[in-house]
Amino acid sequence: MKRSAKALCLCLALLGLAACAPDQSAPTLTAPPRTKELSFDDQGRVVRPRGERNWDDAVGKRAQALLLQADREAFKGVSVRAWDGGVLLTGAVTKPESRRRAAEIVRSVDGVTEVFDDLVLAENPAHPMYLPDAHLEQKLYAGLLGNDVVNGAYVVRVVNGVAFLQGTTRSKADVDKAAEYVRGFDGVKWVVDRVSVR
Repeated sequence: MKRSAKALCLCLALLGLAACAPDQSAPTLTAPPRTKELSFDDQGRVVRPRGERNWDDAVGKRAQALLLQADREAFKGVSVRAWDGGVLLTGAVTKPESRRRAAEIVRSVDGVTEVFDDLVLAENPAHPMYLPDAHLEQKLYAGLLGNDVVNGAYVVRVVNGVAFLQGTTRSKADVDKAAEYVRGFDGVKWVVDRVSVR
């Protein structure tokens, strides 16, 4: 009986050590090397490498998770989108201090170089009018991607009819063309430019 009890304790101790050991199978996400040079496709359009887009997704998820971890109730109406080091915050919060705190939390995330605070104050931040319009966003993204007149790599966040244009391109003229295209869609009231020109 004593021997089996000792064996059981030893097994539990070993299991405990194994549970505390870092998971070697979990991939470690590191920031892709960012260069000043833009990448282009066969038609000469600006594109972003898959590694950078994956990094953006990871940064956005980390920022969203930290917000909900800090205060799920205060930040339930906040959505996050990351692009090339810039993080866009849209949606709503109930208090000005929550707005400031959200920007501070997101700024602390590794890889974030700039925060675009486009949050609004509202009594009910979970109201559907403050949620992203995923259907319209997909239509705009597909349209920008397939438009030969528009140059640049873009994503769009649409909240309550406001289209927030994020991306990377070579000139302000490129941004203006993209914004004009987005503005022409039904359901878009106006366009906010959050595009990096380089």
